[in-house]
Order: sequence, then C-alpha cells, then structure tokens
Amino acid sequence: MLNNKYIIKSEKFNSLERLVITLHGYGTSGEDFAEVGKIFLSKKLSNTIFLFPDAPYDCACGTGKEWFDLEEISPESLRRGLDNTGPILADYIEKVSNEYKCNNINLIGFSQGSIMALEMIYYSCISKILAYSGLFVSCTKKEIKSKAKVLLVHSDDDTVVPYQNALTAKDELKQNGIDDVSLKTCHNIGHSISLEGWSYGVDFLS
Repeated sequence: MLNNKYIIKSEKFNSLERLVITLHGYGTSGEDFAEVGKIFLSKKLSNTIFLFPDAPYDCACGTGKEWFDLEEISPESLRRGLDNTGPILADYIEKVSNEYKCNNINLIGFSQGSIMALEMIYYSCISKILAYSGLFVSCTKKEIKSKAKVLLVHSDDDTVVPYQNALTAKDELKQNGIDDVSLKTCHNIGHSISLEGWSYGVDFLS
C-alpha cells in the first residue's frame, strides 16, 4: 500500500476540484516533489489537493525508492515491473478518489514515475496525465480504461531517457486510443524539469 505522508492543499482553496497525484523518479521520494508542490504548484493551481506518495520499494541504487527494478532496461523487463506495480498504484488511486470523494484525478510523473503514470491508462479513469522525461510501454494484452488527456514534456538533449521515447510515446498512445496527446519540447536541460516545463504543466492541468 502506498502512503499519504505528503499532502499539500492549494493556497487558494474553496472547494475540491481536482486531486493531483505526483509520482517521483527512480531513487528519490515523494518528499522531493512535495517541495516543488509547496513553492510552486500550490500557488498556481487553485482548489486542488496534491498527494506525493513514495514508491513501494527501497531503491536498488541504495537511496530513495523505486517503482520497480531497473537493473535491466528492456521492454520485457519494464513490462514485468509495470505488471507488478501497476495494480498497487491503481488501488491507491481508487482509495484516495473514494477518500476525497473526487473523480477528477490528475497524475504528474517524472522519469520512472512518468512511466507509471502512463501505465494507468490501462487501470484507472484518469482525467489528465502530465508525463515528464519518461516513456510509454504499450501492452496489447491490456484494455484501455482511461481516455485521459496527456501532455508529454521532454528535453531534446536527455541522455537518460532519450527524446525519441517521447516521440514514440505520442504515436503509441494515439494507437492505443488516447486521442488527446501533445508534446512540449524543452531544450538543453537534460533529464530534468525546468521552470518552463513546470509552466507547460500548470497550463495543461488548469
């Protein structure tokens, strides 16, 4: 079960309009993204509750958490990891949706968290997915459960998850029935999220 250790509410809050669940990258934690939530997201998006769960497993790299093992990077290995952890995240999404009585669920993911976020089209009725510096692992054996709007944000000089993965993800998501997919390209920031990238995301979520 994923935790609800880090929860932030919009500075301007009258009634709940959306839940934003933010999924961190490999070897970090929900707390890392919660700092961004405090200083930026909570100021930009009103009537929102932000949740920052930790991934369920201690990271093999020795620090932080991981959503699944990354010792081997191949479509088959990624699919095994997603098949294992996807249901855990889907159960968490259902739990918090019921807890907060909110069906407007938005996901933000970075890197490995982005891979997890995009996987949720096979599990949950997500409204929007904001995927930073990730990739999509298509699965013909799974049925699409969400027609989410998707924004991919990726730097053209990313050497950890190369930019081509964003182009491929856009095409494959459309092939999987996700019609509303767009891509914003950042420049010269490597495997990270710039202020420009966050601004793209806020505009998309709002």
